[in-house]
Amino acid sequence: MPQTTDSHEIRSILRRDPVWGVYALGDLAPPMFEHTQWFTPDLSLVLRLHDTTILFAMGTRSIREALDHVTWPVHLQVQDDALNEVARHATVTDVRAMLRMAWRGADLPAVAVTALAERDVPALRELFADGVSTGEAPDFFHPSMVSAGAFFGIYEDGRLSAAAGTHLLAREEHAAAVGNVYTRRDCRGRGLGRAVTAAVVRALDGIETIGLNVRADNAAAIRVYESLGFVRHCPFFEGLAVAKTG
Repeated sequence: MPQTTDSHEIRSILRRDPVWGVYALGDLAPPMFEHTQWFTPDLSLVLRLHDTTILFAMGTRSIREALDHVTWPVHLQVQDDALNEVARHATVTDVRAMLRMAWRGADLPAVAVTALAERDVPALRELFADGVSTGEAPDFFHPSMVSAGAFFGIYEDGRLSAAAGTHLLAREEHAAAVGNVYTRRDCRGRGLGRAVTAAVVRALDGIETIGLNVRADNAAAIRVYESLGFVRHCPFFEGLAVAKTG
């Protein structure tokens, strides 16, 4: 089960299911590719970025070799069969049921929102901190995502009430993932999250594959995304894997 650095081979495998592979497609683009290791004959990806190691898989046959090259702990983004395979070789904890959704097109509302830039990172950090105590704060936010992607927010009285953006935006791969969506707890029920998410999707005009992740038990968020033209693509799991001891 060899490693490969052939981006054409990797891309052809990912394109068999581009929605499930949307994050990995983004990792083919520079400067992300230098942080990746890819394993065949199906496909497993080990990504090292921001002191975090992530394992993504399409299939199960290359997982064992991929795990030989990780730095523990490993953050998992895998489907059911791959989760079971990882659990054969590592200790898996903090498993969370997730849903991958794909945008299939819809008329999006044009709402007055603010395009966010690097200068807005402190305000974004303050906004996301609102959800730390309840476990609702967005995962994997990094300031570089703002300058590299598309972020929009709504300011009220000098503070962000809501924001949404992208986890990745790789136009050369025709792939984007919506993420970092959050509405301050005292501002909910007014449609602000829907407005900023719609603005992000509008900014991704021309992108072939647009996906997002949402917790499987977050029925309210799923309804909002469906109202914007997203459909349920597949269930999957996030979790943490550590080396077995003893």
